[in-house]
Amino acid sequence: MRRLIAVGVGVAFLILVVIAFRGCLEARSDRGIRNYSQDIGTIMLESQQRGEEFFAALEGEGGLTEQQAEQRIAAVRGASATLLDRAEDLDAPGQVRDAHSATTQALKLRRDALEKIAENIGQATADTERADSIDTVTTQMGSLYASDILWSQLAVPEMESVIESEGVDASDLPPGNFMPEDDPTAFLDQTSVTELLNNLSGEEVTAGVHGLELVQVDMGDVTLSPDSTTTVDSAANEVSVQVQNGGDSEESGVVITITFNGAEETKENASIGAGAIETANIPLGTLPQPGTETTLDVLVEPVPGEEDPTNNEASYTIVFGTG
Repeated sequence: MRRLIAVGVGVAFLILVVIAFRGCLEARSDRGIRNYSQDIGTIMLESQQRGEEFFAALEGEGGLTEQQAEQRIAAVRGASATLLDRAEDLDAPGQVRDAHSATTQALKLRRDALEKIAENIGQATADTERADSIDTVTTQMGSLYASDILWSQLAVPEMESVIESEGVDASDLPPGNFMPEDDPTAFLDQTSVTELLNNLSGEEVTAGVHGLELVQVDMGDVTLSPDSTTTVDSAANEVSVQVQNGGDSEESGVVITITFNGAEETKENASIGAGAIETANIPLGTLPQPGTETTLDVLVEPVPGEEDPTNNEASYTIVFGTG
């Protein structure tokens, strides 16, 4: 009987040990998830703050000079690289591996985009030969926007699902967005980016009205219409863009960009006098097959001091004929 009692006590003790060990594992798992959530939340909150600093610099907030803005953007780039390193060094619990992957990818997008913007911001605010740099800055704005989507639409829901299913008492995750929260898509448009860079450049703007207008676009001897499909000769391989300076002063470094068949071409006019109309001839790349309908987008980039660029761009639907 004593032996049976001893065996029973031993089994009961073993069960208690197993239960206690299991409880410790669960507590450790909960603590790991909670600590990770807190750490990654801190990193993403800091990244959000770097985004606020970045756009404040782009907008010249506080009277920043062009050089000071460039220095601020370079500092944000460096800080963003450090935040990625911190995130990659975290020991992510297995339950949040997918969320961690999405988060680090978002931070990589931010680091890489800021690297390219920092490299191009100086030329993008120059007086001439700035079209390629402006295009690069605009493209990288898209990467920054994509990083917000990765965080908010993939990482956060995945982490919140794990926290709820595991019953972990964790703090709420921050918004973590890099783009401005009130209007995140405002800086995805090249016209908006150009206006922002014009304001940042600090270029002295003469008094009076400033503004360009896209007057007319021709292919061969055919004038295109933005309101209807236009048939052009199948051999038409050049676009003629007429631009008028509707302002009171001569404008220099006028940039015209066309997008055709997925390819982008840019032409820069040296100057356009006040009230004058100048024509830029821009060659097309590979032409589509006859009978193919395609789209031509034309953009005349705003000049410093231009307040209403709505008449600076147009889109045309074209069908190439048989010759």
